[in-house]
Amino acid sequence: MRRNRIIWLCLWVLSIVGISFKGGAVTYGLFALLTLVPAASALYLLAVYLLFHIYQDLGQRFVSVNEPADYRFALVNEYPLRFVGIKVRFFTEFSTITELDGETEYELAPHTRTEKETKLICKYRGEYNIGIKEIEIQDHFRLFKLRYKNKECIHAVVKPQLIKTDRIGNIELSDAVKQSERGRSELDIVSREYVPGDDRRFINWSQSVRTGTLMTRTLTGSDHQEAAFIIDTFRYSADPAVFLPAENKILETALAAAYHFCRNGIRVAEYHIAGELVRLTADSAPRFEEFYESVSETMFDSRNDHRHLYDAVTRCPDIFESAVVFIVLSVWDEITDALLKQLEAGGLYTVICFVGDSESDRPDLSDHKNCGLVMLSPYEELTKGAGE
Repeated sequence: MRRNRIIWLCLWVLSIVGISFKGGAVTYGLFALLTLVPAASALYLLAVYLLFHIYQDLGQRFVSVNEPADYRFALVNEYPLRFVGIKVRFFTEFSTITELDGETEYELAPHTRTEKETKLICKYRGEYNIGIKEIEIQDHFRLFKLRYKNKECIHAVVKPQLIKTDRIGNIELSDAVKQSERGRSELDIVSREYVPGDDRRFINWSQSVRTGTLMTRTLTGSDHQEAAFIIDTFRYSADPAVFLPAENKILETALAAAYHFCRNGIRVAEYHIAGELVRLTADSAPRFEEFYESVSETMFDSRNDHRHLYDAVTRCPDIFESAVVFIVLSVWDEITDALLKQLEAGGLYTVICFVGDSESDRPDLSDHKNCGLVMLSPYEELTKGAGE
């Protein structure tokens, strides 16, 4: 383009020189023609901008992270004007499109269309624009180009990826339960005859059938066979490039660990702030799909601060009856530290799953004894720790 501008400028200057020293119809005609070229190019770009159309479509309304989705777009020319030098550039920060790039140049003859079908992969959970981000058009003489944003972007709702794993970062999930005294409590060792008013959840049905008398457990170890997940929904940044990777990893971690426990017959409960404390549960792999859908819809907000989370959790008795607690978060502060102390005071073994980009983000847990720490990078696989 720069070369074409230099050539045009040289020819235009030569035409002025010709007029000055020679004159004549040919010289004046060449000068007029060269002078009109930039105006004609500008008018052409305006016409293409107003008449050119793009259609794009995603094969499904909801997509999951790292799951290829069918993607199609069409460039359409419905007018008797040839469109040349057209480039389409895509959103690349949070999604990728296979087999296409933003440097391919398209040319459309009058009344024609060009269609492309490929796959689109979203990197993070959340809601953001995907597909064609902007369009670049040039004139026939390659003197000017116009780049403008696509007015009709695809707004995708992306669900977190469900990873089937027995390991999060540097810990085995089965070891987390073994670390808990409550997780090792034996079930149904001592029972007594049921008395009206006893909690019916503790009825020992198998022993009741054998004895012919309604029996209830005197130990509540079965009630402790629940893994609790406290998810921090505090949005600490207004920049999607900052908060999307962290929020994606938080939900991905909680879902992967919860699915592990459900597959192994351990009930799970997830807690997060959405105006008030929300509790979601699942007790088996077949019922996990509903749990996954509900957790996927978790909303992060700057109003969901740690003080709100601390007050709600410490008032919830169900959490203190769990076998083990996972706190999944990306920001550590004094209030989070106080919450950990409250859980430890209740006899709970707690696993901190901290999403940070380096070891320098590591929380200081020197004052805590009954807890474990997993450092997770928002950009690495779930089974890899931060900085590994």
